[in-house]
Amino acid sequence: MTIETWLAFAATAAAILLVPHPVASLVAAFSSSWGRTSAFITVPAFVLAFIGGGVLVTAAVFMVSFYWPAATGVLSWLGLSYLMLHILYAYQDPQLRYGPADNDNLPETRPMRIFGYFLLKTFRSTRYFALTAAIIVQFFDPSQVPQQQYLNMIAGLAVAAVLAALAYAALPGRLAHKRRRPAARSKAPYRPGTRFIARRAVTAGYRRIAA
Repeated sequence: MTIETWLAFAATAAAILLVPHPVASLVAAFSSSWGRTSAFITVPAFVLAFIGGGVLVTAAVFMVSFYWPAATGVLSWLGLSYLMLHILYAYQDPQLRYGPADNDNLPETRPMRIFGYFLLKTFRSTRYFALTAAIIVQFFDPSQVPQQQYLNMIAGLAVAAVLAALAYAALPGRLAHKRRRPAARSKAPYRPGTRFIARRAVTAGYRRIAA
């Protein structure tokens, strides 16, 4: 795997991981609540969770490509289609667009529990397995030594995960921008004797009863 191909692979993986996804939003949530020093916990947790799945998925892609070479072209097109759908869906997901509510607490507060939560969050979702496979199959080269290519791809995924997690931890407000849902204001119809207290319509008769 040439250095140019490896850099292209790492850059592609980093760009895909910079697209909003649940674990990245979790890194941003910790950074917004605890500050950027939370990166000392959340970045290793994200990298460990992502690479843990990446090791298994990359091995599976290599086995399929070596034992069924004719399927490589089809898998490449399917992977490219999935990456496009992933990007489109990421920017349409309401949970990622609006972010957590202001009163939502962090799921865990202890370092070891945070690691466990990141692992559980990643391994429970098939999104990250499919995402890793879609990236790997785009750069797989059957003419190269599989062991060396495997190690290079795992290293590229690790570098991409570190860069993406650091970006979300350093700039949580920009990358995980929270859009507020528009609040619908109900307008009370005007009636004679209507008074407004704290923007609420209160009739004079009700005020007399309350007094």
